[in-house]
Amino acid sequence: TLKHPSSRPPARALAVAVMQRFSRTSRLAVPLSRASLLARTENRLTVTGSTVDVEAFKSNVTGVSPSSLSFLPRGLLFGEAAAPPPLTFQRLLPVTQPVTDPEELLALWGSTTDALSPRLLDGRPRRKGRASAVFEFLTYGHAPLPWLAAAAASQPTLRLGLMWAQPDTMAASEAVFQDARLIHKAQMSYSSWVWDHKVSKGELFGKIKELLRFPDGRVPRKNKLKVADVEARLRQAGSYTQAVVLLAQHGWGAAAAEVEAARAASSDGALKGVKFFHRSVLPEFVAWLYWPERLEQAKLGW
Repeated sequence: TLKHPSSRPPARALAVAVMQRFSRTSRLAVPLSRASLLARTENRLTVTGSTVDVEAFKSNVTGVSPSSLSFLPRGLLFGEAAAPPPLTFQRLLPVTQPVTDPEELLALWGSTTDALSPRLLDGRPRRKGRASAVFEFLTYGHAPLPWLAAAAASQPTLRLGLMWAQPDTMAASEAVFQDARLIHKAQMSYSSWVWDHKVSKGELFGKIKELLRFPDGRVPRKNKLKVADVEARLRQAGSYTQAVVLLAQHGWGAAAAEVEAARAASSDGALKGVKFFHRSVLPEFVAWLYWPERLEQAKLGW
């Protein structure tokens, strides 16, 4: 289990030791450009292991008292009466002195802020004795990779998987630690990240279903629809472009001007999301038509 902060080595010594361990590959290198210091980063951390170890991790990363976070800019502290947030980098890599240089935090944690607006979610159900937990949070500067490496080193029995995205650059990546080792780090499709984490799929699918105009609203059961059938039905009804526009309107990311251009031209060719709609959205939509419960199950694995 994670040790109490008082029994750990000094924060900077721990951070240096962790970073030296991975310096040979520079796979945890943190960008230091001025633009990167202000970059908004959306993070999703999945922690998997034995139930006891996952619960210990959750307990040991829970927010500390407001007084110990006095180095943060005004407005980032949680109120005295509020419950501590479910995640802070301060517990594992504490900052013992006020910090005014954001690059100091960038070097220590990998981000210029602590975890902001953190949420703790239930992970995918596991077999007896195993558990998973999901933390969603924001950072600025970058994803907290040095902190993640330190967390993995402190509790090597856990698998820690972090996915992060930066909307300003439309970039997304992921890193996985297992047995205290970085076993995977790669770029991800930003479009897929937005689709899985930003779009309200149930609401979108409900509106696409309305465009199909099934008799009495009933989905054919005997001859189950395939992706090609749905696409043909939308085009026959003149609703294919409208369906793609719905994707953009539900947070997929197309600019408003692009959406309006496609609507005015009545041509789905004016939208960049057409290929993504065909490749990713329609297959999930068809599955949802017949097995809507799978959508909720899939959320746990995103």
